[in-house]
Amino acid sequence: MDVKTKILQMIQKRESDIPSLSGIMDNIIRVASDDKPTTEELADIISHDPAMTARLLGLANSVYYAQKNRVETIKRAITVIGIDEIMGIALGMGILSAIIGKDKLRLDLKALWIHSIGVATAAKSLAMRTNPGIANKIFVPAFLHDMGKLVFAVYFQPEYYKVRQFAMENRKTLHFAETGLMQIDHAVVTGLLMKRWNFPKSIMLPCRFHHTPDASPVQFRYHSLIINLADYLTQKAGIGHSGNPVPVTIKNSPRKIGINESVLRTTIDQLKRKEPEIKDFFDVTTKYNP
Repeated sequence: MDVKTKILQMIQKRESDIPSLSGIMDNIIRVASDDKPTTEELADIISHDPAMTARLLGLANSVYYAQKNRVETIKRAITVIGIDEIMGIALGMGILSAIIGKDKLRLDLKALWIHSIGVATAAKSLAMRTNPGIANKIFVPAFLHDMGKLVFAVYFQPEYYKVRQFAMENRKTLHFAETGLMQIDHAVVTGLLMKRWNFPKSIMLPCRFHHTPDASPVQFRYHSLIINLADYLTQKAGIGHSGNPVPVTIKNSPRKIGINESVLRTTIDQLKRKEPEIKDFFDVTTKYNP
C-alpha cells in the first residue's frame, strides 16, 4: 500500500492512529467558526486548561508583544494578543500536543514552529498593507499552514526522510518532492486533517491551497496567495526552517496581491529584526509541552 493510500485511510477512518482533538480544542474550533467570536466566550473555554492559560499569559507578557503593564488575566491576554491570534496559537498548541510524543521527529519541530510564527507575522503584515479587513483572520491559517508535515514526520519517518533528502540533493521544493515520492503533499494533508477536525473553510482552504493558490476557491484565493508569499519571504529571511531547501513563490504573486519589490524587501528586513521576538514567542508557547 502506498503512502498516499495509507494517509487517506488514517485520516478518513475514525478509529486510527490520528488522534481526536480535546474537547477544549473542539470548542475553540467552534468559536473560530463564528463570524463574530467574543472575548468572553473564548476566555471561558481557555480558562478550563491551566497549562494553556499559563502559556498564553506568558506570551502576552513576552517581548513579542512588549506590554508595559503585566497581563494578569486570560481575557486581557486575548485583548493584547488578539482574538484570532489567540485561537491560532491555542489550536497550534493543541495539535502539537495531540500528535507529538508518538515518536521522535526527524523534522526539526523547533525550526518548523518558528517558521510558522514567521509566516503568520509576515502574512498579517502583508494583509495590513493590501487588505486590512483580513489582517486578523489571516493569522490562524498562516500559523497552521504546515501542520500536515507532522503527519509525515511522525507516522512516515523513513519515507519522509527520503523525501527531504531528495529535495535537498536535487534542489527541489519540498511539496514537489512529497508529491513525486508519496503522491500527496503536506498542504493536502493539512486540509484533510482540518476537515476531519471540523475546522471552518476560512482556515482549512487557505492552508490546503497555500502552494496552489490559483486553484483555491475564489473566496479564499487572496488568503492563499498571502500565505504563499509570506511563506516565501519567511524562508528568504531565514526565520526558522520549513524543511524546504528551495524558497519559491508562485509567478507574479506580489502583483496579484498588490505590492511591489520594495515592500518585499521591507518585509524581509522586518522579519530579520523581529527574529529575537519570534524565538521568544516559540520559547513561551512550547515551554510547558512534554
